[in-house]
Amino acid sequence: MASLKTAIMEDFSHTYASMKFEMQKHRKRKRIVIGLLLATAVPVLFYIIPKLWDVPFMGAPGLFLSTNLSFVNILIIISSALFAGDAVSGEFERKTALLTFPTPQRRISIFVGKYCAALIAITGLVSLYYLITMVEVMVIYGINSMPHQLFTSYLLALLYGCSVLSLTFFFSSILRGVVSSTLMGFVTLIWILPVLSMLLVVARVEPWFIVTYTRGLITTVFGAPVGTGMTPPERMMFTLYQPDFTIGVAVMAVYALLFFISSIVLANRKDVE
Repeated sequence: MASLKTAIMEDFSHTYASMKFEMQKHRKRKRIVIGLLLATAVPVLFYIIPKLWDVPFMGAPGLFLSTNLSFVNILIIISSALFAGDAVSGEFERKTALLTFPTPQRRISIFVGKYCAALIAITGLVSLYYLITMVEVMVIYGINSMPHQLFTSYLLALLYGCSVLSLTFFFSSILRGVVSSTLMGFVTLIWILPVLSMLLVVARVEPWFIVTYTRGLITTVFGAPVGTGMTPPERMMFTLYQPDFTIGVAVMAVYALLFFISSIVLANRKDVE
């Protein structure tokens, strides 16, 4: 029993050391600075541009939040590519994984530490994005105008961040090249899955099982119209689906857990050539 407790404590210690080292690496490579610039610049633009061009702000804070926060998913995807795109593949491409062989530290603790470091970074950036947006709403509409759905949207953004990070980590585990793993995760989330969702919607099939579709909950919690629309070329009627809250949360949680566990298992079994 004592040996089991000692082993668990050692794993926690090694995971923390790996996480701390990874955070220092992100800082030295200016990745955190890039993320901070994106998390600050994007929401600030929604306040500065109307002020400069003397354009009135949207009539309701919910509309302002829905428009502003529709770009937080882009921040999450870019941040995941920055902090996790090469988390595993980089170790094997640069052969630095060889350094772990003579040490008592297990690979699992190393990769879990890497995941935790990326998750902390993404959580911090998303929190900064929401904080700036919240301040803008208070300045424009008043302190008492803050919609109660903002906290729900924030939690959904963090959950979506976990699912995106796990998927990015998965690609980094199965691919050996840094460029290929980073691009594969980014392109899948920014283009392939959204296009697949759009094609399913045109075919009148709700893409409830695609994680990039469920990210719509981040903004639809403030209220969004559901009905029919017209496709420009054919002018055919199609259904505008809205992700269900319970199903969407479940899908994001499954993506986060499934791809996290899969990536850790694959990374632990990966060989250095």
